Amino acid sequence: MGKVYLSFLGLGKKNSSKDNYEYEPAVYELNGRMSRETQFVQVAELELLGIRTFERIIIVATKKSYDTHFDNLRRQLGEGSPEQVLPIIISEDMSPEGQWKWFDRILTHIGPGDELTIDLTHGYRSVPIVFSAAINFLYKARDIRLKAVYYGAFDKKWELGYAPVVDMKDFYSINEWAEAVSRLVEDADARKLAAVSERTPEFQVAELNDPHLVGAFTDLTDAIRNVDINRIETKANAAMKLIENRRQSASATGGLLLDLVVDKFASLSSAGPPSGLYDLSYFTLQLKIIQMLLDHKLYMQAYTVMREFMGSIGMIGVKKARVNSSDGRGRRKMFADVFVNMLQFEESKWHFDGRADEAKTKLMPFYERLKETGVAAALRAFANDLAAYRNGFDHAWTTKSGVFPDTATKGAYFLDELKKTVGILLETGILEKS
Repeated sequence: MGKVYLSFLGLGKKNSSKDNYEYEPAVYELNGRMSRETQFVQVAELELLGIRTFERIIIVATKKSYDTHFDNLRRQLGEGSPEQVLPIIISEDMSPEGQWKWFDRILTHIGPGDELTIDLTHGYRSVPIVFSAAINFLYKARDIRLKAVYYGAFDKKWELGYAPVVDMKDFYSINEWAEAVSRLVEDADARKLAAVSERTPEFQVAELNDPHLVGAFTDLTDAIRNVDINRIETKANAAMKLIENRRQSASATGGLLLDLVVDKFASLSSAGPPSGLYDLSYFTLQLKIIQMLLDHKLYMQAYTVMREFMGSIGMIGVKKARVNSSDGRGRRKMFADVFVNMLQFEESKWHFDGRADEAKTKLMPFYERLKETGVAAALRAFANDLAAYRNGFDHAWTTKSGVFPDTATKGAYFLDELKKTVGILLETGILEKS
């Protein structure tokens, strides 16, 4: 890891009378300090920043711009030793292949974790623009730290008497914000968003750069990834409420990112607080959660929710069954697993002891009703198969040769069967509309 100054050296303006290329001298201003007059913005910046601050100074040039200016630039740098100033000669080929080649050459001189100060003022044609677009790649491939991205506004010299050097570093975090939101909506992972929020200025994407909103996203995604089923809706409601408040005064950029989040997670929220009952709203939300987990390839979580979904169907027939009370959770512990076992095994193979037998007896009237409507047979048709996949994940596939290759397609199949089951429960009046 080292402190690196990287800049680009172009040809400048052609002087027809001298038949050469040159840069016009100027005084540059950076952070309230003025440089001496110089032809090169690099000289001004390194003077004001302190040339000894950097372990490596990299100057990217074409063969022509190197021959025209490099010796003069190095001479004006003065304190920069030959070992410290490294020229990288790149081709003038601006084809896609050429761009990749010269970027690859630059990349070899940037080490993991380097702190980069970059100047994009000059350079051959679109070379600085292309490199600017690749900064996000360096974040990931080299884990760089971006100290500054300077641009010398030479045109301002005429009205100010000097040329201000503008630091554009903060704008480059837009890539990180986009990636953070992408990770949030594609992977249900708010960790990147939290990290970006911590290290970027408050004015950037202010609608998302808010600890309360980031905390709400973290709570929601933690609940999803940890399969904290009975808290997801509450967490989604809290997040959506905060988003709605932020959207009222959102910037165009912030509003766009917030809309992506809403499109992804709004379906998990409700107009009011959860009823706490095993009703249509409850099962509809479970189906949405399963779909989201499958979409994110969180198969272990998805299969866990699907198995618990079957147990929840049994809870419809349990008096005073509730989702959000200690008494309700106690009833679920007693009845849900027994109900799943009643579906997994043929009646002739049932063997329940003690409290399990007591639970089975209490469930029998509801079970008989499910048999009459065909629900029991529909669930039994895939209950064992679903349990095999869920148990495979539960035991880290140590008793199998590996993860079943059709895990994704089977997950979609099981979800579709559960949706059909809810439809039958509604049609027969076993499950009432909320």
